[in-house]
Amino acid sequence: MKISREAKRQAKVLFKYCLKDGSVDTEKLKEIISRLLAEKPRHYLEVLERLKQLVAHEVAKKTYIVQSAAELPDQGKLVFDQLEKIFGPALDKKYQICPELIGGIRIQVGSDVWDGSIAYRLKNIEAILNK
Repeated sequence: MKISREAKRQAKVLFKYCLKDGSVDTEKLKEIISRLLAEKPRHYLEVLERLKQLVAHEVAKKTYIVQSAAELPDQGKLVFDQLEKIFGPALDKKYQICPELIGGIRIQVGSDVWDGSIAYRLKNIEAILNK
């Protein structure tokens, strides 16, 4: 679905209204959605679609994923605490054990990835040798 400029602009204004202390206030979001569905203004479906995209992006930005080759003693709690000090509170935290990393740790915050795994280093070495 192609979203018009006007709908994008309206969705952006509504999204900013939903933000409270840097995170999405679900009560305000529910209120906005219910009002849009009740009043059905022009391009309301496009506005809802864009609003959904903006909220999904915000949730992805506040999702912290920690992957390690072996189980960390504290299930990554120390890493999550450090991430929250730097980036603020998380909406979702995921800790995964990935033996394919061989060793080390991989951290993802939104679209930012910090990969300190041995598998990543080996892949870089292989790319350099293949040039």
